[in-house]
Amino acid sequence: MDLDQLCRAVSSPAALKNLPGYVEKVNPALIGLRRVIWPYSFRSEIHCALTNCGARHKSGVMIELEDGTVSNIGHICGADADKYSTKFSEEMLKMSASRLREAMLPLLLDRVALQKIEQQARAAYHAGEQWLRRRLAFSALFPDAAKEVERRYSSGSSMRVVDIVERGAAEISELIASGQFRNRAEARYKEIDKGAIRGASVMSLSEPRISSLWRRADALLAADPLALEIAALQRLFTEANQLPHDALQVMKACEAAQGFFAPENCKLMAMLPMPQTAKDALMELTLGRLDGYATRRPQKNTVDERLARPISKKQRDLQKRLEATLREAKRFAK
Repeated sequence: MDLDQLCRAVSSPAALKNLPGYVEKVNPALIGLRRVIWPYSFRSEIHCALTNCGARHKSGVMIELEDGTVSNIGHICGADADKYSTKFSEEMLKMSASRLREAMLPLLLDRVALQKIEQQARAAYHAGEQWLRRRLAFSALFPDAAKEVERRYSSGSSMRVVDIVERGAAEISELIASGQFRNRAEARYKEIDKGAIRGASVMSLSEPRISSLWRRADALLAADPLALEIAALQRLFTEANQLPHDALQVMKACEAAQGFFAPENCKLMAMLPMPQTAKDALMELTLGRLDGYATRRPQKNTVDERLARPISKKQRDLQKRLEATLREAKRFAK
C-alpha cells in the first residue's frame, strides 16, 4: 500500500504516528514542504508538529516533507508567514482539486450513467416540443385566456375561477339583518368558486428551455473529463447533476399540460374574460384542433402579422437575394 492510501486510512492520532517515516517535530526553517497529502479530523486532539506552533487541534493535514518524511500540521497555521506560507496554500489547493476530481470522475467517466442522462434529456425534448406547439397554438387561438393564465402563473396568483352573481333581495335583507353587511350595496354581489385551473405550469415551456436539453446532452457526452482543468470539470459535474433535474421539470410541465387541455379545464377557462366566440370555441377545444393549428400554414395574414412574425436565416438570405436582383434589374432598366 502506497503512502497516499495509508494516509487516507488514518482514523486516529495513534494511526497517524504509526505511518512510515513519521516525525513528531518539524522545523519549517530547516526542512521544506513537498506536498499536502490528506486531511484528517479526529475525536481527540493532537499536537501540531511545527516547532514554532505546537498547538493542539482535532483537524489538520498530513504532509510530506522534502526529505521524504511524513508529519502533521494544522490546516490553518501552515499558511503563516513564519511557517510554509504561500507554498502551503498552493499545496492545499492542489489537494482540494485532487479530492474534487476523485469525487467527480466516477460519474463523469460512467458512460452508462451519462447515456441514461442523455435519454432523459432526449425524451424531455421530444415531449416538450409537442406540448410547446400546443401551448403556442392555444395562445394564438385564445390570447385573452392565455395571457390571464400566464399572468397568474408568473406572479404566483391563485388559479381559482370565481363567478360574480347578484344576490336576491331576500338574501340581501337577511345578510344585513345578521350584521354581515352594513347596506344593500355591499351585499349586492357574491362570488361563487367554480374551481381552480389545472396544469398552468405548461406556460413555463419555451423554445430555449426545451432546445437547450438536446445541446446540453450532446456536450455532456462529447466532453473529455480527464483533459479538463478543475474549474471546467466542476462545471461539467454540475451539468451532469443539473440536466436530469431540468429534464424532469420539463416532463412535469408536459404532464401538467395534459390536465391543462382537459375538456373540464377548458370549460373552466372559458369563464375568464374573453369574447363570446372565444368562449364557445374554448368549450369545444380538443388536442386535435391544437395539433391541426400548429401544423397548418396560415394562408391569409395581415401586413402587421407578417411583419410581427420572425423570419428564419434562410428566409432572410432569400429576401436579400431578391432585393439584390431587383436592384440589378432597375439598374439595367435605366
